[in-house]
Amino acid sequence: MTDPASAFDALAGRLAAIEQQFAGLQDDLAAFRATGTDDSGLVTVTVDMAGELTDVTFEPVALRAGSQGLSEMVLEAYRRARTAATEQIEERTEGIGVKLGSSLGDLFGAPGDFSALGRLDETMGRLERLERRLPGQSA
Repeated sequence: MTDPASAFDALAGRLAAIEQQFAGLQDDLAAFRATGTDDSGLVTVTVDMAGELTDVTFEPVALRAGSQGLSEMVLEAYRRARTAATEQIEERTEGIGVKLGSSLGDLFGAPGDFSALGRLDETMGRLERLERRLPGQSA
């Protein structure tokens, strides 16, 4: 068994390396957008990482569908946008545990809050999985 001081030093070093390699992740996720379009192609919706609606675009002819028809088109496009967002987030962050609606605090925890780390062994295992996913790392 490794002594706790050495284990924590190793953990701190690995966390610093991963933090540096993921430095651009926050910007990428903050700029993240996904779109969805209804079956008719008349309504397009855009959502952000949290699944929040950021844009809705209507083709002029969509207004002829009436309020109920337009509502259905918007909901369909919104559901597709959220599905696309979920798939893209899972693809970009596979193994990290990010879900649609996650904040960066949910992902990384608050600065200085180590209670989310749980047991050291679990944390080290998660770091190893993350390191394998980094560009240039062997799988």
